[in-house]
Amino acid sequence: MNTTRNKMALFVMLCLSLNVQAQFDDSYDVEDWSLDLEEEEAPKPQHKEYKNAVYLQYSPARYKIDDESLLRFNEFQIGYNRSIQVIEDLPYFVEAGAGIKFSWTKETMEGRLITFRIPVNVLYKIYPWKQKDYAIAPFAGASCRIIAMARDCSSDTNLCDMGWGRFQIAWQAGVRFYLNRYFLGISYSRDFRDSSKYPSVRECSVHFGLCF
Repeated sequence: MNTTRNKMALFVMLCLSLNVQAQFDDSYDVEDWSLDLEEEEAPKPQHKEYKNAVYLQYSPARYKIDDESLLRFNEFQIGYNRSIQVIEDLPYFVEAGAGIKFSWTKETMEGRLITFRIPVNVLYKIYPWKQKDYAIAPFAGASCRIIAMARDCSSDTNLCDMGWGRFQIAWQAGVRFYLNRYFLGISYSRDFRDSSKYPSVRECSVHFGLCF
């Protein structure tokens, strides 16, 4: 009788141990599956960027109008830029846009100019903090300039009829400081050397803009 009871007790303990082992194995499998699923669905890190921007720029400029003469102009420009992120995991951009510039001087003549500019830049953003609300962005590129109107109002003379070239290409370089949607930038621009075309323009500028 004792032998039978011992065998039945051993059989019950064996069944209980198998049941516990099966529950442990099932929970282990579910945990692994949940962890793998979470890793697969984890989103990739994304940069907080805006594709469009408008800006206002002020530029004190020097116009070389012949081999010896210089004119100093004050200039304001209103512009628009469109940014394209060319590398998905890096804040590296190509930026293209257009702007209209109003220029005037009161030195040896009362000059008035309206100019259209088409700039193209490469730009890289550096984020000092993880939040990415602040960024430092050096940039460089080239632009073409088309003079729509250039007139000496004191003598009512069309300066383009006096030998001023309407079209010229320049290079520019600078840096911007971004604060969320807003940015402030400084830059320097100069026409590529071409002694057959005047005026030859050099300008420093500061610009303020809004991204959207």
